[in-house]
Order: sequence, then structure tokens, then C-alpha cells
Amino acid sequence: MESVLTTETVFFERLFRRLLAAVNLRIKNGEYTERGLARILGISQPQMHNVLKGARTLHVDLADQLLLKLGLSVVQLFEADELSEELRARLAGAGLPAFKKPVQQELHSRPHGAHSLGKI
Repeated sequence: MESVLTTETVFFERLFRRLLAAVNLRIKNGEYTERGLARILGISQPQMHNVLKGARTLHVDLADQLLLKLGLSVVQLFEADELSEELRARLAGAGLPAFKKPVQQELHSRPHGAHSLGKI
């Protein structure tokens, strides 16, 4: 059980790093300043700076606020192959058969008009 928790922790840390990278990119592109983003989030500019540079921990509540204020979804932080793995794991966990082909490939191989998901 401990290894599962370690894997989840590493996974969330990876998503947090990707979120911070997305925020830093928006700052670099001029969409936001550290000060302006801190004001939007209700934190100090030094705290925002330290979070973005990794000197302070990005807590879940602040991550949620960042996602909400920047109009991002957690799904956007996943890479395509990771999202496919996550979907397969959820299907297996729910007792449903896993897809043998990626979903997009399966949809494109069906005849026109046969895109029903009724049996999934």
C-alpha cells in the first residue's frame, strides 16, 4: 500500500510542476505579472514569487485557485498518453473491459454514424 501512496504523491507533484510551468509561461508571455496574479489570488507578491520558484510548497487550495483563475482544467496538465492510461485504469477499476485500441482510433475505425457509446 505504501508504494501506491508514493506513486500518487510523485504524480501530483508532477502535475503541480506542470501547473507552475504553465503559470510561469503566462507570466513570461506578459499575460500576468507575479504581483497581479498574487493580487487575484489574495496572497502577497513575495509568496507568489516563492511558490513559482519552488521555494515554497504549492498547496492544493492555491493550485485549485490558480486553475480556476487562469481558466485551466486539470485535464490540460496531463500528457495525451497519461490521460489514456488514466481512462483505462478507471474503466478497469469500475469492472468494465479495457479498450484494446485507443478510444480515438476506435471511433475513427467505425462506420460513419456509428459513434454510439451506449455499451461502454
